[in-house]
Amino acid sequence: MIYIIGSGIAGLSAAIALRRAGYDVTVITKELHGGSSYVSKGGIAAATAIDDSPQMHAEDTLRVGDGLCDVEAVRYFTSEAPVIIEELIRMGFEFDKDLRLEGGHFRRRVHHKTDETGRVLTEFLLKEAVGLGVNIVEDELMALQIGDGVIRGFVTRERGLISNVDYLVLAMGGYAYLWQYTSNPSTNTGDGVAIALRAGAVVSDMEFVQFHPTITTLGGETMLLTETLRGEGARIVNELGERFAFNYHERGELAPRDVLSRAIYMELMNGHRVYMDLSDIEDFDRKFPGVSDFLGRHGLSNKDRVPIYPGAHFTIGGLRVNVRGETNIKGLYAIGEVADTGLHGANRLASNSLLEALVMGFNLPRYLSEPWDGPRLDDGLLVTIKLRDNGPLMSIDEVRRVNWEYVGILRSGEGLRKAVDLYERVNMAVSTKESNAALVSYLTAYAALLRTESRGTHYRVDYPGKDINWQKRIYFRVSP
Repeated sequence: MIYIIGSGIAGLSAAIALRRAGYDVTVITKELHGGSSYVSKGGIAAATAIDDSPQMHAEDTLRVGDGLCDVEAVRYFTSEAPVIIEELIRMGFEFDKDLRLEGGHFRRRVHHKTDETGRVLTEFLLKEAVGLGVNIVEDELMALQIGDGVIRGFVTRERGLISNVDYLVLAMGGYAYLWQYTSNPSTNTGDGVAIALRAGAVVSDMEFVQFHPTITTLGGETMLLTETLRGEGARIVNELGERFAFNYHERGELAPRDVLSRAIYMELMNGHRVYMDLSDIEDFDRKFPGVSDFLGRHGLSNKDRVPIYPGAHFTIGGLRVNVRGETNIKGLYAIGEVADTGLHGANRLASNSLLEALVMGFNLPRYLSEPWDGPRLDDGLLVTIKLRDNGPLMSIDEVRRVNWEYVGILRSGEGLRKAVDLYERVNMAVSTKESNAALVSYLTAYAALLRTESRGTHYRVDYPGKDINWQKRIYFRVSP
């Protein structure tokens, strides 16, 4: 029996592929429409146009990844991207005809369904999985059972110990909700990373948290303003009408996300107000019906300037895996945002996340009969930590405040040390939502403190330059 934990695009694509290959599959999810897949706006990056190629897609990915991408992973995912698009079309998924441009890309290669790609694709995959007879149940993972470095079983809140496990696939998403300002739903608290780490899995790249530059809140309702808006002509301005992003990067609004997020954050910190001007987008209501409906609910249109701010959006770090999804624990896979293949390096190229999830999910069956390789762990610093098993718990709200204040867009050694000290006082050994949140936040702060440079999404005001000696990963494992 193969169990998949998580019902987002990664988990559902894996369930479909495995079921087609003749495996018995059960998907366990704590919330069917939770996670980031359902609210994802942009699309899937794939080089299918005549003026594009997987090599050009790889070059853009490597440039944005700022020296930390796993080159072989980049080549794998960018070469598989057109195949995945073709597979979805063959299954009956209908993309819009036009390809869109997003920050960091030098070609139009984002395949989309209006501005609601994640929701429409998730619903499509869910229907396909149910039609194939995939068993889907609501429950919550609490712990893993490991013996001699092999997955033996797992524990859920409702069902207790489940031991008839051939393979376990974690597709549990990331933890970007753990910042006070975020695009993520409240389900994204890092449970998968924390639970697997306690069981002996290795994690990596935890310091790299991507902040999306254009989030808005109107009337208490928060929405991510998709990157494709800027690709279609939206402008970022302050209250004076100045397109200040060009002061930070030659591509202005189409700069990589880390640069644009810092630019907007600095503008806000300097007392300015920041807006997205949508007035230059042609045929706005047809191209962006989701954004149009959102604005309309709050009495606005694309002729109005929309206030924006940056917020935590995607966590690059996670369970260290190879491109197959294999962790260092035999039989335990991790796919999607919970995993770290090295594709994104220090900064994810827009719309490479859904791509990664789909490739890992659909390709999983081809590897099950092959010898277990596991991930490479010899290209960086391996840090062993000990978890405190007593002391208080820290509330999710407090974790979010600490992370935004000390582990946010601009970081300093002093602030990161405060965050590390705070987290080291709390109980991170028990399996609760609060301790999981504290544990992944602790690793994020600790890795950011260790990395005495600025690279990609990680920016240290006390070390603003890049250091060739830090062109390596930081790995964590728990002491036995």
